[in-house]
Amino acid sequence: MENVLRIKEEEIKNETVSNIIYKLFWVYIICGVAGFGIETIWCWIDFQEFSSRSSDIFFPISWVWGVGGVMLYLFTVKNRWNHSLYIFAKCTVLGAAFEFLCGYLGEKILEVTFWDYSGMPLHIGRYINIPFCLFWGLLGIIWVKKICPVIDRKLKKPSTAFSQWMLRAFLIFIIFTQLLTGVALLRMHARQQGRESRNYIEYILDCCVNDQLLHSFFPKMKPVVPIYLKSVVLV
Repeated sequence: MENVLRIKEEEIKNETVSNIIYKLFWVYIICGVAGFGIETIWCWIDFQEFSSRSSDIFFPISWVWGVGGVMLYLFTVKNRWNHSLYIFAKCTVLGAAFEFLCGYLGEKILEVTFWDYSGMPLHIGRYINIPFCLFWGLLGIIWVKKICPVIDRKLKKPSTAFSQWMLRAFLIFIIFTQLLTGVALLRMHARQQGRESRNYIEYILDCCVNDQLLHSFFPKMKPVVPIYLKSVVLV
């Protein structure tokens, strides 16, 4: 058994950089699309309404779930032979830290919240909820024990020239649309601060990717109330 584990670990260590990048790209896509579907279904069940949970205005994908999947893969790729309780604890902590980081960055950079657990029981601040952290832990066990071995077996770098060309085209598409979405959100933040467009790109964003369109893609996005306004309300 120890020999088998040693061989498996050596296979992981000996992977080429290009194979690792290829694998991480598809982990990002698979987890991002799956996360979009899970959150969309959850909102339909919980709120009886359809709302987009995409992080991309051109493609149905959640970058939070995508990055979370990549992070989970990188941090647990050597843990698949560990005890499930250890994996559960590790993924619970990783999930909580990742959710907090994403929520905190959204608040500080864009001055918006994309989710808020403060109205739910067992929350820790706005961005961490204990039941969801435990869900990360359970998902981590399934991920490490069941999904990762399949990924390592099935996700192989394409060998034909056509499939490699298609992969590059899809990679460029994803990078472009994710960057465009991020720039559009930054421009929205600038508009809300009263900054007029300073160049042709900002003018095009104001015309084609306005606040109404962005809110249709991010229906749970809410502005953060500045501290000085909170103090006024309290008074």
